[in-house]
Formats: sequence, C-alpha cells, structure tokens
Amino acid sequence: MKVLHLNTFDIEGGAARAAWRLHQGLRELGTDSRMLVQTKTSGDETVCERDTELARWLGKFRPYMEIVPLIMYRSRPSTHWATEWTPTRIIQQILALKPDIIHLHWVCRGFMSITDIGKLPAPVVWTLHDSWAFTGGCHVPGSCTLYKKQCGMCPQLASTQADDLSRWVWTQKAKHWAHTPFTIVTPSHWLADCARNSSLLKSCRTEVIPNGIDTTIYRPVPRHEARAALALPQDRKLVLISAMNATLDTNKGFRYLEAGLQQLAAAGWKDKIELLVVGQAAPSTPVNAGVPIRFLGILKDEDAMRQVYSAADVTVLSSIQENLPNSIMESMACGTPVVAFNIGGIPQLIDHNVNGYLAAPFEASDLAAGIQMVLSDDDNRARLSAMALKKIITTFDTRIITRQYQALYEKVRIQGPEFRIQNSEFNVGGALRAATGSPGCST
Repeated sequence: MKVLHLNTFDIEGGAARAAWRLHQGLRELGTDSRMLVQTKTSGDETVCERDTELARWLGKFRPYMEIVPLIMYRSRPSTHWATEWTPTRIIQQILALKPDIIHLHWVCRGFMSITDIGKLPAPVVWTLHDSWAFTGGCHVPGSCTLYKKQCGMCPQLASTQADDLSRWVWTQKAKHWAHTPFTIVTPSHWLADCARNSSLLKSCRTEVIPNGIDTTIYRPVPRHEARAALALPQDRKLVLISAMNATLDTNKGFRYLEAGLQQLAAAGWKDKIELLVVGQAAPSTPVNAGVPIRFLGILKDEDAMRQVYSAADVTVLSSIQENLPNSIMESMACGTPVVAFNIGGIPQLIDHNVNGYLAAPFEASDLAAGIQMVLSDDDNRARLSAMALKKIITTFDTRIITRQYQALYEKVRIQGPEFRIQNSEFNVGGALRAATGSPGCST
C-alpha cells in the first residue's frame, strides 16, 4: 500500500512533527509511505517538495498572497486565519506519485487551495490538527460556534456583515468538497465532537486516533546532566513553556501563566523559580512574570528538546483551546509532569493528581496551585513523573498509533465509500443547500 502524506512543513510545528512521526512509523512497519510538503527542512529522502523550481518559488510567495484578502479587516484581532484561495498545480504531482491513500494533515499557508482539496482522488484520510477544515477560515474558533450552521459575521474578523470573508470561505468549502468523501481523523475526542457537529464535515466518518511519539527519542535524561548540557542553573526550580510564539499568540494564554507566576513570586518563590520559554526569542517588550525568564528560541533538534524537557521540573500549558498538544506528550515522555487547563483534548493526556495537574480553566490561581504542588514535594513529583512516563509508553508510543492508522487505511481502501460515509443522505453539498437555499452541488 502506498500512502502519501501532505503537510505544509515536514518537521516545523506540532502538526508537522505528528505527521512526520507517523510517516516514519509506517516505513518502519513496512508501509510504502512518502511525504509531500511545501517547505522541507529535514534531510529525509522520503520527503519531497514541489516538483519544479517555479512551484518551489511560488511556495515561498503564496503565504503572503494568502493574507491579501484579510487586508479588508484591519480591526481583526491577531489570530490564525486562512483563506487558501491561491491556485496551485499540486494535483498533477499527487497523481504522478500514484498513492493508494492520500493522507492530509495541516495544508495551509498556500500549500493547497480549497479547490485543490476538492479535486483529490479518493480515498482521502484527513487528520485535523485544528479547526480550519470545518470553519470559515479560523484555526481556533474559541467560543464561536457559527461553524455548526454557516459562518458569517466572524468575530475573528471583527465583522458585522453576514456575507463576509468567512461566509465566502465556508461556501467555497461546501461547494468544492461535495464530492470528496473524507475520512476524518482527530487526535482528541473533543475535536471529533466539534467536527461531527459542524455543517461541513458532519456527514464524514470521524475516527479518533491520537498523535504518537517516538519514546526512543523522547525519554528521560538525568536532570543534572540535561541542565549541564544546556548551561542551565542547578539550584533553581525550572518551569517550562514550549509553544511557538508562546508569549505572543493569544491562544497560548501566556497572560494566565504570567499572573500565576506573579502570585507564586509574591508567595515566596521569586528567587527559587526560573521560567524557560521554548518557541520564540525574547520579545521586544519585556515580560513581567515576577521571576527570571530565559528565552531559548526555536529548537528544531529533537535531542535538544529532550534535554530541555528533562531539565525542567514542570511544564506548563496555559492555552485557551487545544487539541492534543505535542508539548504535553513530549514532556511526559521525558518524565516531566505537566500543569495545564482542563480543556479540549488535554484530559486525554493528563490524569489529575495522577500524572499531572488539571487546573480549572482560565484561573491563574489554580494554575499557580498546580505548579506549586509539583515543585513543593520531590517525592510527589517523582510519583507524577513515573506515572506520566508510563501513560505515554503504554498509550501513545508511535508503534501503537501507527498500527491503528494501518488498520484504518485498510478499511478505507477495501470497504470504500460504505466505510467513509456515515450518512449518505447528507453531505457538504447538502450543507450548502440547507444553509443558503441554493442548489449547491449535485450529489
């Protein structure tokens, strides 16, 4: 069986790492797996970029073209939003590779247009790493649930018009995806529920398969050795946050961690804690978390990431909305317990007071309580660490997840449309007709 994975990047970002790990796991188990990406930064010979120099050049230019329609919405908040309107010739390259299964992952930033996705030959498996596939353009809808019916008056565009850009994007998806019977995979039950309740994907079969992690790469390193290798202090409690643009991306909720650390500083932890930030350089505006902060930048090397997780006493994730975060999985695989809000898919990873701490959503004081609980008692931390490692090894190891995907591919390929469609009387074309009264696409 030939499987082709499509992702904008090969190893940059959480979705890329999840896709690349699956790709590697499949090859180790004997599946003919390849990746096609817009931007390649690894040396993996089984990962290919676009097939012409012009296509590769356009791949660098398209992300800028993608944001042109957003110029109309100058008052919009700074959130991830994608139109995917620019045309490509990627379908020809996909057909030339002759895959038996096409596996979509994260394909935004101009890698694949909405039209491209609708032209993919079946069977198509699509692993959702955020909400873009079923919204009018946003990746993280927050409290907005307009995607359940029809997007428009998008709060992330600061729009008051029903026929805004989000309505146009939603309509394009409904129109062009009417004949593509996706098999949807979500890493978390939370995101699966969102997809099943969406107007665009509710007719598609949706399976839950977690992201996997290679526990031979992400494994515990003695803390003093990891700190020595990274020139980190041995005499402080190190709190880690690992996320792209950790202090700048509003969805990462750094303001809650900042407030929580300020509370701990006031309670006597000021000279005992240091915050490590992975995923960005120091911002131009100083951050006041009440404790020293060390920005380690973007670390692409997994050996370095293993050292960072092992060096930390606790990892904290204060996000507002999350699927099944790689950073939590990586930290736990290195034996470092995690404190995070009880949201999204996070409870699938963290068992409260068993292998980590689930804080009440968006309560900085409870986040601080969780951090203090982990840092205050070395014996308790050792217990949490052991249980965190056990959870990852027994549930999320790449080999376990890869076999689940192999079984899914076989069902999709052999059983065909009968497996992929849950309800033959409803499809995305039907969603368009129901929402707009227009004829939409024939079924």
